Amino acid sequence: MYRLFFALRITAFLLVSLSIYTPNLFAQAPVISYTTPHTYKVNASITPLVPTNIGGAVPFNAYGEVSTLTGLGGPGGLINGPVAIAKFNGTRDAAVDDQGNIYVVDDNNRIRKITPAGIVEPFAGSGAIGFVNGTGAAASFAYPTAITVDNNGNVYVCDNNNHAIRKITPAGVVTTVAGNGTIGFSDGLGAAAMFHTPCGITVDAAGNLYVADQFNNAIRKITPAGLVTTMAGNGSYGAINGTGSGATFSQPVDVAVDAAGNVFVADEGNSLIRKVTPNGVVTTVAGRGSSGFADGVTTSAVFSFPSGIVIDAAGNLYVADAVYNQRIRKITLDGMVTTLAGNGNIGFTNGIGTSATFSYPYGIGIDKNGNLYIADCANSAFRKIGITGYTIDKPLPAGLVFDAKTGTISGTPTALSPPTVYTITAYNGSGSSKTTVNIQVADIALLPSVITFPPPMVVYIDADNILHPDATSTNTDPETPITYTSSNPNVAYVGPDGQIHVIAPGLTTITAHQAGNENYSPAVPVAVPFNITQDQVITFPALAVKTTCSSDFPVGATSSNNTIPLTYVSSNTAVATVSATGNIHIVGLGSATITASQSGNNLYNAAVSKSQPLTVSPPVMPSVTISPPGVMAGCDGMEYTYTADAQNAGNNATYQWMLNGQNSGDHSKTFTSSTLQTGDIITCVVINNDECVPLTSPVSNQATIKNSAYTTLSLSISSSVSGTITSGTPVTFKAQPSNVQDNPTYQWYVNGQTVGTNSATFTSNTLADGDMVSCDMASGGMCIVNPLVNSNVITVAVIVPEKIIVPNTFTPNGDGHNDTWYIPGLLSYTNCIVNIYNRYGAIMYRSVGYQHPWDGTANGKTVPAGAYYYVIDTKSTSGKLSGEVTVLR
Repeated sequence: MYRLFFALRITAFLLVSLSIYTPNLFAQAPVISYTTPHTYKVNASITPLVPTNIGGAVPFNAYGEVSTLTGLGGPGGLINGPVAIAKFNGTRDAAVDDQGNIYVVDDNNRIRKITPAGIVEPFAGSGAIGFVNGTGAAASFAYPTAITVDNNGNVYVCDNNNHAIRKITPAGVVTTVAGNGTIGFSDGLGAAAMFHTPCGITVDAAGNLYVADQFNNAIRKITPAGLVTTMAGNGSYGAINGTGSGATFSQPVDVAVDAAGNVFVADEGNSLIRKVTPNGVVTTVAGRGSSGFADGVTTSAVFSFPSGIVIDAAGNLYVADAVYNQRIRKITLDGMVTTLAGNGNIGFTNGIGTSATFSYPYGIGIDKNGNLYIADCANSAFRKIGITGYTIDKPLPAGLVFDAKTGTISGTPTALSPPTVYTITAYNGSGSSKTTVNIQVADIALLPSVITFPPPMVVYIDADNILHPDATSTNTDPETPITYTSSNPNVAYVGPDGQIHVIAPGLTTITAHQAGNENYSPAVPVAVPFNITQDQVITFPALAVKTTCSSDFPVGATSSNNTIPLTYVSSNTAVATVSATGNIHIVGLGSATITASQSGNNLYNAAVSKSQPLTVSPPVMPSVTISPPGVMAGCDGMEYTYTADAQNAGNNATYQWMLNGQNSGDHSKTFTSSTLQTGDIITCVVINNDECVPLTSPVSNQATIKNSAYTTLSLSISSSVSGTITSGTPVTFKAQPSNVQDNPTYQWYVNGQTVGTNSATFTSNTLADGDMVSCDMASGGMCIVNPLVNSNVITVAVIVPEKIIVPNTFTPNGDGHNDTWYIPGLLSYTNCIVNIYNRYGAIMYRSVGYQHPWDGTANGKTVPAGAYYYVIDTKSTSGKLSGEVTVLR
């Protein structure tokens, strides 16, 4: 099947490629320039003209130079080992990781690896056609076509005939990222997605994969989680620009992605280079849409079924234009299409630019150093093209040579040439830089170069120890500067920077030299003896203020030359003297000036004397404060602690505490006592023991004690009623505290359960017989012994009243039977009120309590027989009762 499929691809020119974007090593583009103009003498060797570069470095490569990385260019095979003997069978693709390992695809159904040491090794794949995951040779593929590497060294493969995307870890473990081995066109996660002959693949810095899904005519995206979506294309053939599924492709075979997430497509069937933005907008970058060959700007350029595409760090595109054109093309950011390498002929020739030949260069990759790798399929080889170095736009005058690796112009011009402007371009992985240089070759006579030294010949060394002879020449061309040599490197030597570095005083001969150039002949060297003497520089730091107790101390002055001793003088020996060895001795109070001097000799000049003032002051008296200051309020027996804060007390201070003027304490920084009383006064002095005599501070500030005696709280409660009460009768209890200092809080209890609110009273009408009522009180304040106190307990006696049954008649006739209106139930309601009215509303009887029932009289007189109206107020929860009672006679 593969041979048939391969033949169909050759017929339709549907060729596969590599897409890989790797960040370039060179973070900055070069910025070059040359001195210009130059007029050279015919048949006279020129001083090499070297470019100045203030930008990113340019690697040592010849721009556009094609070489063979590995593969013999003959019949295919399968041989591992050194690149010089390795064989491949129809190379397909290559990708490079950050360590310089190159992963390659060939038609042996294997992924192979070329190490930085140049050894070809097996990496993954058994060689047998299959769809098997595993490690190394245990895995199998079905005609893999394209490959890419992410930032972690994971390799991703377009497994063409398995219609899947495979992953290979750095350890060689093969798994399936997306696709399930069957043809289809569906988005989804992992194996749920389907492809139709995926041919090109690339990866961005975030780990997203982009796939040229060839026969689905679509560009697909795979997230690191394995989710497959369609960026652009709808499965139909065409060359329509648009957004998402509104755009069409014709068998896209490769993709490359830039740092902004734009995807560039080798749209093979349309012979176009297309661009897909992250939002899926498709436009044409270059090409007319017809097969052919032409360089030019954007759509004026022509391709012939482009099969591979990559992008460098500067945003330039490189295209494998394989089938008819056999060339590698370049597209710059401004859309200019040029030929980087190849001349359209089939062959296996190395060289620069169009001098090289290829045989169906399908795949193309790039490394971080700015090198392209070409899968030269029919040559069964991998080729390398340098895209860094220098180029020049036209041939130089005869005899002059341009070095494409360094940009240097050198040689001997052999023919006259008019002034001509040459454009030179420098390339590195981050971009390029153009500059011009004007060169003329003429038949001119060279001017003499004459060197002159100015006097004097006895010089002093500068502060930077650089000798500046300041020789001049009639040749002022900066390209041929004056250089120097020294006869005595123990006195002065010429460093790599060209300057004369003096390391010791003495005698040396300095010789000046100057080379010739296109305008001047070389100068006759001029030698001049220099007697070098060196200045001595005294450094004398400021002297600290001293006291009469200060010990002897060194002056502290130093000199740049330690071979001649310093001498010292004190302006006031009554204050301080200086020994011959430079130690200062304090004599008394006052001020003096200390002067350091240094004499000279035949090698060293006398130093400029340096002076510093010295002040001797009386010792600084210590002082002390204590805290907490002022009055401290507390309780009898409380422990108090005071702390001393001393100034100028030295390193061995002692403290003397005083209580009411009498020494106390243990000479430490703190004083603690629990026996202080109201009116006690605490003070302290500190003694500095570091000086020649002890120095005692004035007495500190005072601290005073104000104590209070401890008090005991008490609490009693009382009831609003005494004796037995009737159930339902409201009772109020009142708390009566003593010795309370601030707002107390109360908690009432009935039988030990909390009731009531934070109040000094508690009222309830639901008490039962035997209930015990008590109260707790909490109170703050100074010096309280018992801030929480319990009250006495009041036990409540409660009776349940008998049911009230009111008779509606009685017979007060003196027969001893039913002579009174007797209501036994009211005996329990000791506070009840009973009123009886006649039919006119006059009151006949009133009683508080009902210990004496109504006997049918009013004001001592017998009431007439008849009906009377009663109102009974029980003064309890039983409420009021009313009705009629009839008196019978």
